[in-house]
Amino acid sequence: MSFEVFFYAIAAIFLAELGDKTMLATICLSAQYRRPMLVLLAAMLALTASTVIAVIIGMFLASTLPLDLIMYIAGALFIIMGLYTLATSGRNEAVGEVSSGTFWSMFSLVFIAELGDKTQIAAIALSAQSTTPLLVFIGAIFGFFFVTLLGAIIGDRIAERAPIAWIKRVTGIFFILIGILSIFGIIS
Repeated sequence: MSFEVFFYAIAAIFLAELGDKTMLATICLSAQYRRPMLVLLAAMLALTASTVIAVIIGMFLASTLPLDLIMYIAGALFIIMGLYTLATSGRNEAVGEVSSGTFWSMFSLVFIAELGDKTQIAAIALSAQSTTPLLVFIGAIFGFFFVTLLGAIIGDRIAERAPIAWIKRVTGIFFILIGILSIFGIIS
């Protein structure tokens, strides 16, 4: 019976994350930096940290931090990343060039975007209902891994076919749009 929650967590997280802003951000980051494994690592560390919060102290955070505040912070971060990406889209960078802060920028973007997201709320709910929150955590991480790997691969494939300047412009516009939609509560 307790292993059912493990498989349920995998399925719930995978299905909820398909096409979600975190997956789309992974696709864009992978296409932009052409380093799918680096994007996968940064995203998975961020998702793991977010899931730890959801499983261990998510209930406390949900009762003390207003969800609106989290959405505003996530929206602002997406807009800032979008503006930065647009501002640097004309630079002639080598393919896959990554600055020292790129990894932490990727991590921060995914981490903040995931706070208050439907998959974090699903992990909180599953943990609250389960007598085995560790299995919820492990299942959620597997679900995140599968969908994030898929996003990194898709982004890498897009990067093979499109010029980096075009990818950066589309990514910048996409991040700004996601930020605006997050701030206005249209997406979570």
